[in-house]
Amino acid sequence: MCHGKGVEYQHGHEYGAMQFMRGFPHIMKQFAHHMEGCMGRVGSWIPYNLERREDGYIITVPIPGRTKEEVSVSLIGNNLNIKASKPTKTDGEPKEESDQPENPFLKFFFKFIDVDMDIPLPVNADLDSIKSVMANGLLKVKVGKKSSKNIDINDAENN
Repeated sequence: MCHGKGVEYQHGHEYGAMQFMRGFPHIMKQFAHHMEGCMGRVGSWIPYNLERREDGYIITVPIPGRTKEEVSVSLIGNNLNIKASKPTKTDGEPKEESDQPENPFLKFFFKFIDVDMDIPLPVNADLDSIKSVMANGLLKVKVGKKSSKNIDINDAENN
C-alpha cells in the first residue's frame, strides 16, 4: 500500500487526475447532453438589441433564413411577441442529418429553431406606433415614445 497525505491508496487503483482523465470523455458527453436539454427548454429565445433613440426605440432581432411570411409580430399586453417557425427547405438543401449516410458536418455550432419569444417594452412606449420591417434576416421593430406629462406641484396649504 502507498501512503500519501493521510489517505491510503491501493496499487492498481487510479485516483485523482488519472481517474478524472480516463472518465473525461464520459463526463463531457453527460455535460453536452445536459446542455442540450437546457438549451431545448430555452431554445426558442434568441438575443435582440433594444436601441433607445430620441423619438422612440428600435428593436432588432436576428431571424436568419426566414421570410416575412414566416415571421409574426404581435402585441400582448406591454410585450412584443415574435414567432417564427424553422425555415422551409428547398430542393437544393441537404436532407435531415439522419437521412444522410455520412454527415458532412464535423461540428454543429448553431441550428435553426422555432422562435416564440416575448420582449418587454419600455414603460413609455407608444403602443399605437409600432411598425416592423424584415430584411436580410433581421427583424427591425420601431416603437415610438409617449411624451411625458408634467404635473404641477402645489403648496401644502392648497390641497
